[in-house]
Amino acid sequence: MRGNSTESRRVWETWRSQLWSRFVRLESSSSDEDFFGHVSAAVPGSNRLSTVHSTTQITERTQANLRRDPHDDMLFAFQIEGHGFIEQDGRQARLDPGDFGCYMTDRPYRLAFDSPFRQVILRLPRHRLADHLPCLSEETARRFDGKAKAGLIAAGFIRQMTEQGGSLTDADLAGMETVTAQMLATAIRQRTETQGDAQTSRLERVKRCLRDQLRDPDLDFAHVAAAEGMSLRTLQRLFQLDGVSPSQWVAEQRLKQVAQILRDPAQAKRSITDVALSCGFGDLSHFSRTFRQRYGTSARNWRNLS
Repeated sequence: MRGNSTESRRVWETWRSQLWSRFVRLESSSSDEDFFGHVSAAVPGSNRLSTVHSTTQITERTQANLRRDPHDDMLFAFQIEGHGFIEQDGRQARLDPGDFGCYMTDRPYRLAFDSPFRQVILRLPRHRLADHLPCLSEETARRFDGKAKAGLIAAGFIRQMTEQGGSLTDADLAGMETVTAQMLATAIRQRTETQGDAQTSRLERVKRCLRDQLRDPDLDFAHVAAAEGMSLRTLQRLFQLDGVSPSQWVAEQRLKQVAQILRDPAQAKRSITDVALSCGFGDLSHFSRTFRQRYGTSARNWRNLS
């Protein structure tokens, strides 16, 4: 925030204090000379449900914040006014009024707002969602529609809790955590199922293409993307369905091939170097390091254990 007046510093310190006490330790900045930010509890004495009203700002949870203030919660942001961006796990989602998205407090994230906004933030222990969504980490920084189907019911329930907050207690919110998690999980699964089938089919087609080229140490993802009629960025986003990058997926497939060959008695006379090179590893030191990280032992010991 610009300006060095006593009033500006007071506003900024109050804002930071509100964020830290309601959510987690965060870093914030703003280019707005007349910055305004306020966080209020929807339910007196509870930090499970809050309303955030602010002008332009960027808020980040850094690695240093994680070390000093560890937490393992899910934060759901329901956009009421204005728009905002959630960034986490290599993804970015834009939220407009009626949308909602989520992010985890156990790793870095970034929230950006380039105009005044209002959000309702719901805080849930991650295990509440993990019971219903085993692949929860794949749903961070994605946009969910709170105006249709299951999303409408979930968002409406949160809105009603916010509006009736004055008559609720923290114990009431705690008692509703399970049903709240179930409704949100249903909305997330519905969106994933609707959009996921076509994307999954497209991802499997890309994987087949990559499998045909695993032995090539100079495998070019941009070339593969162009051959499949998509941009490199689209290809990278497809692999986010599996929670990995294209290079991580390729490395895993190559390592599996090497591990399988080394356990095959018919391949016993082949050197480890030959096997690694034939599976697409052009850098042998990199191969040795990644193999040990993946299987907990050296390639030589892996072969001897067969």
